[in-house]
Amino acid sequence: MPYKLQKIKFMEIVMKYLLSIGVFILFSSSVVTADVLKGTYKTEPNDEGSYLHVKFGSCSNDKKLTCGTIKGSYLKNGSKNKATKIVGENIVWDMTDEGSGKYGGGKIWDPSDPKDDGSKKIYKSKMELSGNTLSVSGCILWICKAQNWVKVN
Repeated sequence: MPYKLQKIKFMEIVMKYLLSIGVFILFSSSVVTADVLKGTYKTEPNDEGSYLHVKFGSCSNDKKLTCGTIKGSYLKNGSKNKATKIVGENIVWDMTDEGSGKYGGGKIWDPSDPKDDGSKKIYKSKMELSGNTLSVSGCILWICKAQNWVKVN
């Protein structure tokens, strides 16, 4: 076989090999990519009718995880609760994308339910997004609480 023909065959093999590697990397990276929940959601009102706006995005310590920060606290009449000190605090953190709109493995804090000593009650949490509704639940042992939060923007 002439040298020029061998060189062409060799180049074809190398190109097929590189193309195969490129396709593999493309598909494997899309499978590994985690979706971080984004947007602001309104919590269900508490017993007094107050509610929160929670903004979701990447956690500062791990950009692949979802965290939710309290962006606003509102009274029953819709006015801002100026007496609150919880704006800016994380209420949900370290949520892992499990696919199909489901998130788990994270934690959630219920600001309306402090422990007897005044410290935060923190629950294991999971969430599921369906349209504009985010179903959020948290459990300590077998005691669970759940709410449906609605997207506001």
